[in-house]
This record gives sequence, structure tokens and C-alpha cells, in this order.
Amino acid sequence: MPTADHGGGSKKQSQREKKPTQKSVRVARAEQPVTHAGLGFGYKHYIFIAKVKRGEVWALNSLKTATKSSVTPLFEMWPPKKIVKKPKVPKTLLEHTQDVLQIVKDEWGELPFFLDTQYIITGTLPSPEAATLIFQVARNLGIQCVPVTSLRFSPAYQKAIRDVIQKDNRGVMLRIDTTDLVDKTLLKGYIDGLLTVFNLTPNSIDMLIDLAYRPNQMEVEQLGESGLKKTPYIKQWRTITLASGCFPESISEWPYDSWIPVERSDWLGWRAVAANRLASKERIPSYGDYGVRCGGTPVEIPNAPDPNLRYTASKQIIVRRGNSSSGSMKAICRDLVSNRSEFNGANFSQGDSEIAAKAATPGLTTNNSAEQWIQWSANHHVEKVVSEILILP
Repeated sequence: MPTADHGGGSKKQSQREKKPTQKSVRVARAEQPVTHAGLGFGYKHYIFIAKVKRGEVWALNSLKTATKSSVTPLFEMWPPKKIVKKPKVPKTLLEHTQDVLQIVKDEWGELPFFLDTQYIITGTLPSPEAATLIFQVARNLGIQCVPVTSLRFSPAYQKAIRDVIQKDNRGVMLRIDTTDLVDKTLLKGYIDGLLTVFNLTPNSIDMLIDLAYRPNQMEVEQLGESGLKKTPYIKQWRTITLASGCFPESISEWPYDSWIPVERSDWLGWRAVAANRLASKERIPSYGDYGVRCGGTPVEIPNAPDPNLRYTASKQIIVRRGNSSSGSMKAICRDLVSNRSEFNGANFSQGDSEIAAKAATPGLTTNNSAEQWIQWSANHHVEKVVSEILILP
């Protein structure tokens, strides 16, 4: 009967209309309950340091629920883009911040994270006004972020961070680098001064010793152990983390169609420090790294990179580049899946699943986007790191 046919068609149309979008699926995933350590965790926990970019945030959203329990990101805010294609108008800092932190809320939900605003500057210094604005936006969105500061920042910036601490009552992360670790006495004096400004005790502070880019494992070991010995109140900090990075600033000159190994000096160096401190019954720091990118000041890249994949193995990150011709990324994925013993299998992570699916796609295919390559690589990396951390003694 016509009426029945019409009703069936409407029902099918309604089902199509109700099909969830990719964004709604991710938002729903971010809202799933996770048993997280919150603002206090031990050394079997991972601090993933990353700019607030869609690739990395997707990677975190797509983690297994159990993995999310052992991860706290340190997100670094980046300024609004200066390079904007016409007729677009550059965003204001407020618009940029609202857009970026909405992404964090949609993808990471109510889980805690650290937020560093040091790259939003006025002149040559981190802007206190920008910090105030950014954390007010975060407060309005109801996301659970802990502010990050450094000993070198201006009194005005520290005052802005103090105001954030007082309003949000989540403490603060103190991020120190190798220049802060030259003199043990001076370091303690600067820290004591900052504790007074913030009206906090060490048990409300997350200490991060950031060694930055260190491609040599021995350097990570030596600087890491030295830094821990020079840091005061070592047993009192709410958390303490030793972080560094192994990935170089650029791979644009690397050859095509070969897997190039990058030693995981960050992980191997940290593991040696952790083993030594376990043996001597000293406090072990948690592990932090920059994933499959290089840390540091944000850089705008006007040209799209060539297809590349960065795949984390036990001791190396293996990297392969291809040219921009159609099917280049498929060839990279297929070679990893079929010919490399480092491949952990499609079920290891969502990133691995995407790589395996790309490898199996018939015919020449598009190369996807740089954002997607980072999604796959970063998601696999975080799953790999957490799986390694959780089996430590």
C-alpha cells in the first residue's frame, strides 16, 4: 500500500538523519567515565607534552579507556596564526582561545590536564593579560586545567598565575629547565620566593624538570639525575616528572622510501634514572615526553609536508617519508604492516587500526592529511608509552 511504502521511506530517511557524526562520537567517548589519578599520581603515569593541536587531541580522545587513566597531558597554548589566507581575517586571542579550548573540552572531557600559556607573548615575555584571559575561558568551559609557570617569568605573570591558583584551587605546575639547575642554592631560593608569592606549600605543586630536546640517552641520564638531586623538597612535591624529547625539529631533508630510526633517548634515559632511583629507594619521577614531535616555540609551516609516518617501537621511533604522489601514504602503511617487525598489530591502538586500514585499501588512494598522520602516530605512541610504564617494577 502507498501509505506503508511512504512510512517505510520516512523511517529509513530518519535513520540516516540520526546517524551520529564523527564529532558526536568523539564527544561521547570523552564523556565516558574514566578512573583517573586526578591531581596526584606516582611514577607509573605519563605526561604527554603537546601543543593544543587537533592531531594530538584526537590521539588522546581515541585512547583506550584504561590507557586514559595513566595519562595527563601538558597542553601548550599557541598564538593565533599570523599566516591567514585571504579573505579570512585573523582571529582575536579570545576567539582563538575559545575555539582551541572547546576542542579540548570536546575531546578530553572533564579529565585533568596542565595548561602552559608561555608562548602567548607581549613583546618578548609571556603575557600576564593573556594568561588571565585564557584561564577565564577555561573556567567558563568548566574544564579541569592546572596552570603552568616557570621561575624566569615576570612578577606580573606570576601574579596572574597566583590569581588563577586562588580562583581554581588546583595548585600549579612549576616547569624548570637546565638553566635553573646550575646552582642548587639559587634554585631553592627562587623556589622559596615563588612559594611565598603563591602562598602554597610543595604538596600543592607539580614539579616538572624539562630537559627539552636531548638526542643522547646518556645526556638524559646525567642531566636528569643531577637535576633531581638539585631539586629541593624532592619528597614533598604533589607530583614530580622528568621530561625530555628525542624527535628532531625537522625531517624535511630526510630521504624518501626508507625507514630512518630515531633513538628514544628520552624514554631510555628516563628508564635508567628510574631504575637507579628504585635501587637506591629514592623518589622516582613520572615520565614525560613530546610524543612524535619536537617541542619548543610554535613555528608556522606555510607549506604542507610530504607524507610521513612516525612509529614508536621499544627503543626507536622509525620514520618513513614518501613523495606527494597518490598512494604514497598507503605504500608507507603497507610496508609497515607487511614488512616491519615493529608493527604491533591493528588491535594495539586506534592509530594502528587506521594504519592497517590504509594499508589494506585497494587501488591508489589519497594521502590523507598531515593532521591524520599525526593522529595515527601520536595515538600509537601514547598507547605504547603507557603499556611500557605499567609493566615497570
